[in-house]
Amino acid sequence: MHVSSAGFRQSGVGCSRTRAHFPASSGPAALKLEVDTSAPTVAKISLNVPKDEFEKEVQSGLRSVSGNVRKKGFRPGKIPVKLLEKEFGEDVRKQVKENFLQQAYGQAVEENELKPIAHPRLAPENLEMSEDGSFSVDFEVPLKPTFELPEYKGLTATSELEPVMDEQIDTTIDELRQGQSTPEPAGDEGLEESGFVVANISFHHEGESVFDREDMRLNTVSVPPGVDAEAFAEGLKGAKAGDDIEFPMELPDFLEKEEIRGEQGICKIHVTECMKLVPPTDEKLVETLGDEVTDMDSLRKFVAEKLGENAQERENHRIETDLLDRVLDMTEVELPETMVAQQAEARLQQLQTQMEGSGSSEEDIAKAKEDEAESARAEAAKGLKALLVVESIGEKEELLVSNDDIETELAGIAMRNQTAIDEVREYYSKNNLGQQLAIEILEKKVRRFLRENADVQSPA
Repeated sequence: MHVSSAGFRQSGVGCSRTRAHFPASSGPAALKLEVDTSAPTVAKISLNVPKDEFEKEVQSGLRSVSGNVRKKGFRPGKIPVKLLEKEFGEDVRKQVKENFLQQAYGQAVEENELKPIAHPRLAPENLEMSEDGSFSVDFEVPLKPTFELPEYKGLTATSELEPVMDEQIDTTIDELRQGQSTPEPAGDEGLEESGFVVANISFHHEGESVFDREDMRLNTVSVPPGVDAEAFAEGLKGAKAGDDIEFPMELPDFLEKEEIRGEQGICKIHVTECMKLVPPTDEKLVETLGDEVTDMDSLRKFVAEKLGENAQERENHRIETDLLDRVLDMTEVELPETMVAQQAEARLQQLQTQMEGSGSSEEDIAKAKEDEAESARAEAAKGLKALLVVESIGEKEELLVSNDDIETELAGIAMRNQTAIDEVREYYSKNNLGQQLAIEILEKKVRRFLRENADVQSPA
C-alpha cells in the first residue's frame, strides 16, 4: 500500500554564487479556472494566466531578488531590472509558474469541495508559455472515489492454531543450548559438524595466488564462493590444526582480474585452529535465562508459553489477512486511472533499479519490465484499493492514529534494528515517510478491528 502523495515538484530556485532568494508570491486574489468534475475519480482543471498578469508577478519577483542580492557596483535594491532578468529571470519564472499552479490547485479544491487522493505531479520548469505570452496549463487531480463498504463486522473465520508439541519445545531448548555453547580446542577429535576452524584461505589460478585472507572462521556450511558445498562439508569434517585442504573451484566474479573470473581454480585452506562447541549443563543453561526460569521444568513451561505466543501472533496475522482480503473482494471501487498507472510505473522502476544494481543488461531489464507490467498493475490496483478501504473503515470506526501510536511504532522499529529512536525519527522525517508510517499503523488497527469483531471458530 505504497501510494505516492508527492505534490508539485520544487523548482529548486535560487543562485548559490550570489545567495539570491526568491520568496513565494501570493499571486492575484483569485484565478480564473475551468474545473471539470464530470468524471467520478478525476477533476480536470484548466488554468490560464494572461501575459500581463504573469509578467506582473515576474517583475514583483525580480524586485524581491534585487533587495536580497549583493552585486559589486550596485547598492542593494538598485540593480537594473535588465541585469536581474538576465541572471535570475529563468529561475524567477519557474517560481512564478509554481506559485500559480499551487494557487490553482488550492483554489480548485476549495471552491469545488474536491477530495484529492494525491496531488498532481507537475514540474513547473517543464511547462512552456503559450505563443501569446500567457501561462496556460491543463492538469488532472485524482479524486478519492465514493463507494459503499460491505458488511465487515461479524465475518466468520476458522482458526488453524495448533497446540505446542513437546518436539517443538525440545528443539527450541536444543537451539538455546547451542547458542550458549562455548568453544574449546577440538584436539585429536578434529572438526565436528557443530564446530568451526580458524583458517587462512587462498584462491589459485594456474599456480598463482589471486586471493587470500587470514584468520577466517569457517564451518561446514560457510562455503567459499565457487566451491561445491557438499565436497567442502565432507572435506572439512575431521580437520585438525595444521591441516592443509584443497578444493577445486570456479573463480568468483569479485576477483580483481576480470579475465580469470569463471575460470577453474583451486581453493586452498590452511587450518590454524580447530574448535568444538561445548553446550552448557542444564544448571548453567537455567542460570543464563534470568529469574523467570529456576529449573528445567520451568524452562519447558517458559519455552512453551513463548512458542504459544508466537504461534498465536502468526495465526492472528493469517486471520487478519484473510478477513481484509475478503472485505476487499466484496468492495466495488472505481479507482483513479492515473494513480494506478503511477503506482504500477513505480513498481517497475523499482524492478529496474534492482536489476541495474545486479548488473543486468538493458535488454534483460526491458524484457523483465514487459513481463511484469500486468502483475505490477494488478498489485498497484490492489494496494490502492486496500488503502481506500482501510482509510474508510478507519474513519467510520474512528480508529485514529495518535502521536503516541507513532512514537510506539518508531520505538519498535528502533529496537528491531538495534538503533536509537532519534535516528529512526530523523530518517522518517528526512525521507518524508511520516504519512506512510501513519497509514501502516492505521492498517494494523483496521486488521485488528476486523479480527476482534469476527466470529473466529475453532476447527471441527
